[in-house]
Amino acid sequence: MPLCMPSIAVAYRGDVVVGVIYDPHRNEMFSAIKGEGAYMNGEAIQVGKQNTIGDAVVAMGSPPAVESLEMSLKGVKALMPKVRTIRMLGSAALMLAWVANGRLTCYWEYDLSSWDIAAGALLVKEAGGNFTDLEGKPYNVRVRKMIASNGGNVHHEILKELNSAGVV
Repeated sequence: MPLCMPSIAVAYRGDVVVGVIYDPHRNEMFSAIKGEGAYMNGEAIQVGKQNTIGDAVVAMGSPPAVESLEMSLKGVKALMPKVRTIRMLGSAALMLAWVANGRLTCYWEYDLSSWDIAAGALLVKEAGGNFTDLEGKPYNVRVRKMIASNGGNVHHEILKELNSAGVV
């Protein structure tokens, strides 16, 4: 399954102001400029409408470090009985673009770098979603433990489950 794609963000004084993710395998260009919305191939996109954790299609990753693996397994154990399904597909950039356009309800990961998530963070926020660290604090380019979602109840419910399981 081809899941590699460029993800480019521009940050000004620590604030992401432009984000682009291109999926060459599907010819889909996701883009956002702060304050101007999110787009796929020039058409406006928005996050999904799921209101409860039971309807959530959640994606996650599992970085190779031991601590990250342990936290990922705790997260799966906590979320699997509560959500509709969990997917692990391998590209943080693509998963964030899919949250932004409603294909996924949520994406979380315990340890990522800013080059993996900065563009996607802006896309999700501009599409009406929420992007925080795993403590629920607002995103900044130093955040490594992250959750992106369609916002509202789902974001809070998933954070609650992860935190109750010791994923912080």
